[in-house]
Amino acid sequence: MEFNQKSLERLARLSDEELTNLLAEQIRIKKSNGTLDDIEKIVRVIGPMLNQDQRARLVKIIQSVQNQ
Repeated sequence: MEFNQKSLERLARLSDEELTNLLAEQIRIKKSNGTLDDIEKIVRVIGPMLNQDQRARLVKIIQSVQNQ
C-alpha cells in the first residue's frame, strides 16, 4: 500500500471510528496472510507526514484497535 499526501488527506476526512474499523480490518487481513509487519512499516512511512494533532489521533486509533 503506497501512501502519499492525497491518500492521507482522504484518510484524514474519516471519523476516528471509521479509521479504527479500517485499521482493524487491515490488521486482520495482514495477520491472516502473514504480513502483519506491513502495518508497522505503514505507520513508519506516514508518521513523518503527519502533524502533531494527526499523530495524536493515530495513536488514539491504534490504542482503540489494540483494545478490540
